[in-house]
Amino acid sequence: MTGSTYYSTSADQALYEAQNILDIHVTSSGTGRCVACGSLGPCWRRENAVVTFSRTLRLPLRRPGASKPELINATRIPIHRQPLQ
Repeated sequence: MTGSTYYSTSADQALYEAQNILDIHVTSSGTGRCVACGSLGPCWRRENAVVTFSRTLRLPLRRPGASKPELINATRIPIHRQPLQ
């Protein structure tokens, strides 16, 4: 007998909402404050969204540049690849 794991619509909706919160409430690299609400460090909304992902054993999507690394003068380093021989 085999079992299957499925997520209900409400679980999918909770993950969707948690992802939106993570996209908005990002901790800034430059100031250490939440970009959306200005609280110092990760705000409670972000922490609750992280818990949602933790409970479902899923990982959130990453949004490169969301923490505004340019505020601390971070730059991208080009990757030089050697040609295959």
